[in-house]
Amino acid sequence: MTTMREVRPRPAARSVLLIAAALASACLAAAAGARAWGQTPPPPPQLPPSDSPGTPPPDPSAAEEPETEPLVPPASDPGETPGGALGYFMTMRDYRTIRQLKSILTPQANAAYDHDSVAYNGRKGVRLAAWDYKEPAPKPGAVTHASTVRSLWDEQGEAVELRTETARLQRDATGPWRVAALQKAAAENLRFKETIPGVTSLRMVLRAWRQQDMQAARSLLTDAFLKRLEARGDGLAALFAPAEGKRHAAFRIKGYEAKGATQGIARVGLVDVPPGRPGPLDGTPRTLTLVKKGSRWLVDDWR
Repeated sequence: MTTMREVRPRPAARSVLLIAAALASACLAAAAGARAWGQTPPPPPQLPPSDSPGTPPPDPSAAEEPETEPLVPPASDPGETPGGALGYFMTMRDYRTIRQLKSILTPQANAAYDHDSVAYNGRKGVRLAAWDYKEPAPKPGAVTHASTVRSLWDEQGEAVELRTETARLQRDATGPWRVAALQKAAAENLRFKETIPGVTSLRMVLRAWRQQDMQAARSLLTDAFLKRLEARGDGLAALFAPAEGKRHAAFRIKGYEAKGATQGIARVGLVDVPPGRPGPLDGTPRTLTLVKKGSRWLVDDWR
């Protein structure tokens, strides 16, 4: 005689059965209550399809249209006019912008640059600071034009050379203007060579002016001068700030006169020019007074 043993469900299966029974009872109770109050029981919830659980199918009509990137117009060639070609050439005369500089040169001028770049970029430590020229105005139909350019070259902010050069511009029949040749006509040495007590402090103050480094400048000014600046209301910032639309290009030491053993009077020119444009190279004249305080020379006046 075979005895049948009762098969008990596993704990996990028993939990599932209990939950299902509770849900069924709740649904029957809700339906009975709804009939008792004369209401239609709510339809059972629709389960999502098994192939995409919990995610409704995308609505094709709600798809966003792809964004259209704005059209960027190509940059115009600076050589469309002779003045544009010459201005771009002068702006890019630096070893850090060789690619831009060579793009405005003819093949012959590029070969000259590769042979000797000093004529274009200057020597190590001596760089182009500012320039001045008359706007090129070739005759109608002309394909060549020679323009005279005066340029100021600086070393650590101090103007050390004034050059006069001739830039020859060339244009193809239907093409843009390019720089075909560059020839130096004259050069003037502007470096102040006299070793007068106080000149070193003067250079340090003027270098701080060019870099607009007011913190470095404060240590080179007397306390009395700083108090006078603060009393004006504008302070040192106004003294060191360039005019609107201009930048500090270089400074020129035009003269320095010792007044005894503890004072000196300096005549300087502060060159401010508009970025990328020609401007006057003499600079705004200023007179600085230096006094000896202990072992140091400090600026006591700036007018």
